[in-house]
Amino acid sequence: MRSTLYPIVSLIALMAPGAALSQTAAQGAAASDGSDIVVTARRREERLQDVPIAVSAVDASTLDSRGLDNVTQVSQIAPNIQFTPGQGGNSGGIAPFIRGVGENDFIITSDPAVGVYIDGVYVARTFGATTELLGIDRIEVLRGPQGTLFGKNTVGGAINIVSAIPAGEQRIDADLRYGSFNTVRGRVYAETPLSDQWSLGVAALGEFGEGWQKIPSGDNLGNRNVVAGKVALHYDGEALDAVLQVDGLRRRQNSAPHSMIAFTPTFFSILQSTFLAPCCMVPGDIDRTDSTPALNKDETDAFNASLTLTKDLGGATLKSITAYRYVDALFGRDGDASAAINYAGDIHDERARQISQELQLSLDLGGRGTLLLGAFAYREKTRDNTRLIVADGLFPALVAAGLDPFPIGPGIAIPASSLDFNIDFRNRQRTDNLAIFANGNYELADGLSLELGARYTWENKKFYQSAMRIYSGEPLLAGTPSYTLEKSWDAFTPRASLSYKFRPNLMTYASYSRGFRSGGFNGRPTSVEEIGSYDPEYLTAYEAGLKAGFGGIATVNLALFRNEYRDQQILVSTVSPTTGLIVVRNENAGRSRIQGIELEGAFKVSPRFTVTTALGLLDAKYLDYVSVINGVPTDVSDRKLKQAPDITANASAVYQAPLSDNVEALFRLDAAYKSQVFVDAENTRLLRQPDHAILNASAELRFADSGLSVRAGVDNITDRRIITAGYDASTSFGFTEAYYSPPRRYSITLALRR
Repeated sequence: MRSTLYPIVSLIALMAPGAALSQTAAQGAAASDGSDIVVTARRREERLQDVPIAVSAVDASTLDSRGLDNVTQVSQIAPNIQFTPGQGGNSGGIAPFIRGVGENDFIITSDPAVGVYIDGVYVARTFGATTELLGIDRIEVLRGPQGTLFGKNTVGGAINIVSAIPAGEQRIDADLRYGSFNTVRGRVYAETPLSDQWSLGVAALGEFGEGWQKIPSGDNLGNRNVVAGKVALHYDGEALDAVLQVDGLRRRQNSAPHSMIAFTPTFFSILQSTFLAPCCMVPGDIDRTDSTPALNKDETDAFNASLTLTKDLGGATLKSITAYRYVDALFGRDGDASAAINYAGDIHDERARQISQELQLSLDLGGRGTLLLGAFAYREKTRDNTRLIVADGLFPALVAAGLDPFPIGPGIAIPASSLDFNIDFRNRQRTDNLAIFANGNYELADGLSLELGARYTWENKKFYQSAMRIYSGEPLLAGTPSYTLEKSWDAFTPRASLSYKFRPNLMTYASYSRGFRSGGFNGRPTSVEEIGSYDPEYLTAYEAGLKAGFGGIATVNLALFRNEYRDQQILVSTVSPTTGLIVVRNENAGRSRIQGIELEGAFKVSPRFTVTTALGLLDAKYLDYVSVINGVPTDVSDRKLKQAPDITANASAVYQAPLSDNVEALFRLDAAYKSQVFVDAENTRLLRQPDHAILNASAELRFADSGLSVRAGVDNITDRRIITAGYDASTSFGFTEAYYSPPRRYSITLALRR
């Protein structure tokens, strides 16, 4: 994939007849023609196969059958999608990359490139999202820019999580799972009618486990201690439909697993070893590390509420979505992998409040199309108090040793306070987003439909920061104890598509769209020169696709796309020429190009045997990228885009075996493959993820009369351990840090579905 996609097209042409691939990712009983999965990707209910955009959908039965824990595991099903784990010690973050477009920075000055929506509500800070509850109806993955149908615009795609709405019937779903590392999870979802028009739904979750990365104190990293719940109240009136949803989460865990994988002594580590205590030792096993107790935290409290009102106006429908989200999180990481010293680490105290209001007016165009008019208003207020630890106690030690000022050369000395890099950051940001949008589709002739959309977005951000050295009491930025920045951006982003149905189950389409992500501010300056902002990024997407169904035997969906990126926002790590400290900041690459192919489908081999697979091919490269390295502009256009593997593929084989009239066995094998990829923008050699495959398997017994089932599963059968994210601080602090995929895990689940 170095220069052209033509060889890939030829390869797919040869593969297609024998590898009909699945977009529906159905439970496994039968390959679908698409009629059994209904999505709301265009803000109205449609068959998946009738939607002229690249969208994958995973329904509730698939989530249960595969034993998927949360939304991040959708990457095992859909092509060209990756999720990076929570970083900074946080385990709850959702950081998706779709077609090589994404963002995994958790700082409050950074916005996601791929939006996460829960029941139509945009989620800015995902570590407070409750995505593991029962009662999820489906998860939709929309690829490409979104904005003419969603309230908050996103440049790379959207993950739309749709909850089940109480429908006036008695229902109960529950499961209890026990697995590796003494992990126990219990979940329940129940619905009941309250009257002819009112229904109630309640969901609850509790999960507790020891964690797979061991430390001597026993407070293992990656443990589970989370409780969550949700209540939904539904009013179904003659002309008014109302849904009130309230959910909350409480997490009290240790840090997310992370490993020091390399260490080279640097100026700071030599000072640590000379004046405080020796540093540092690389653990010999990624399943073992150590941590200072004060940094070993992953705690979150969240409260979320939304009210969705839908009014039938007769020939038109008015919809209102009002939402409030609150999250308060405390999480940290110990970068030196030791409880005996405190050389490198950080802890973050973050709080975010967001309120949003969206209005949609849907009009029927004489039975030949629809028109959606929308308006959106959003405000988020965030607070981030971060403590950065570098050689904790160095400044008092230097003063006690009579080394203030500190000599760095013959006749040259600097104030000892300039070596105090234990820093308290106080960050505050307010974000306002206003938008109007429209999207209409019209059937020009039998089978031929035109869709046009447009959006105007205005966004304003105001950022405040103070940064004080803890021991010396001096500002980090000389003469600048605090500062405030404010800036606004706006953009017009259109969309157009043309689709044609040759027959009810055969459709082709072509589309054009433009995406926009606003600029922001550097939230981690270590010198006055680094204070400032970065520019918005723009993505122009071209796509053509085919969706075909073959009478309940197979579905095949093909998409070809090309994304042209301008001013792509890149999260980089470099060294400040002023302070010598590592600088993590966003910068804009001039131009990049991402193109590829996606092939999905389901194939019914026999009444009992189903195969589903997906293939994603990606050709991503920078066309013009100049980065400032050590103060020098440097052409780095030969770098590879992070989290953009050339090949992603997955396959599932499901066999159903009736054992009696009321008992059925279901066996499944799932495989997911990814070619090698770098997980950081600098293409650090140690942070290269090799090509690999992950295998999962399960066996399940289902008892039709009682609604009971028992499932035994094993994830990561071959115990393949892969770097999924990382951080290179070798030139400043001396260490390279990596986040690894979990080891092999066994589980058994008892479930009730009635």
